[in-house]
Amino acid sequence: MSEPTLVPLGDGEVVGDSSDRRVEILSEHETLHATWSRFGPLREGADLHVHHLHTDLFYVLEGELTVGLGIEDERVVVRAGTLARVPPLVVHGFRNGSDAELRYLNFHAPGLGFADYLRAMRDGRTVSFDQHPPPPDGGRPLTEAVVGGDGFVSDRPGLRIALLADVEEIGIAEAWNEPGCPSPPPYLHHRHVESFYMLEGEMTFTAGGRELRAEAGSWVQFPPGAPHTFAFPGNRSGRFLNVHTPSCGFGAFVRGLHEASTDEELASVRAAFDQILA
Repeated sequence: MSEPTLVPLGDGEVVGDSSDRRVEILSEHETLHATWSRFGPLREGADLHVHHLHTDLFYVLEGELTVGLGIEDERVVVRAGTLARVPPLVVHGFRNGSDAELRYLNFHAPGLGFADYLRAMRDGRTVSFDQHPPPPDGGRPLTEAVVGGDGFVSDRPGLRIALLADVEEIGIAEAWNEPGCPSPPPYLHHRHVESFYMLEGEMTFTAGGRELRAEAGSWVQFPPGAPHTFAFPGNRSGRFLNVHTPSCGFGAFVRGLHEASTDEELASVRAAFDQILA
């Protein structure tokens, strides 16, 4: 992938579609495989398992996701607007344990073939994927799984940013924009992929002479080397996820933006984060 991509609501590659389950692939970049899923009431997801080499994350859009942690299958309810992050070697499974419909995003960072694993399950094939039974020793402590954000929130003119995750494989923030929020100058990344998921409102992205309009439910992704910027049209506020894979110090970048008070300080923060003005 060398060009920006836009996946409008409902236009992802469908790998499962029934009355109680729909799964769409949004991203298949090597650094990040992302899916959108709908589960009916009390729908089972995945039995207890571990990943050896990658991080598994869930962001709940609607309803409640029940995550089982550790070989004792300790149940944790993840509510709408919340991220759950499961590091490698932490035993986990998941399901919709409620009587209401569940919708969520699932991120695997790096991807390691997750999208093709889903296609194989749909098609009755078998492929190799980094998913394994719980180890005899129980794996890493279940306390290493994190439900909720990082705790850091930055308020800048017109834009509020809450850091949700910042590990080597992936950085995620949830942002709220006010009407008239200023646009950043065009920029690019050399070493990582930047992705957006529009939760509410609308954003307009400009990249390579193209304009991409992202309404609620849209996924937008920019590969390394692709200059881009974004704007918030109209007089509505908005809310979106901003995803960086690998993280490249995204958490330090968010904190640096919050603390910077001069153009020189902003330039230093961008340079440290692999963000170059185009």
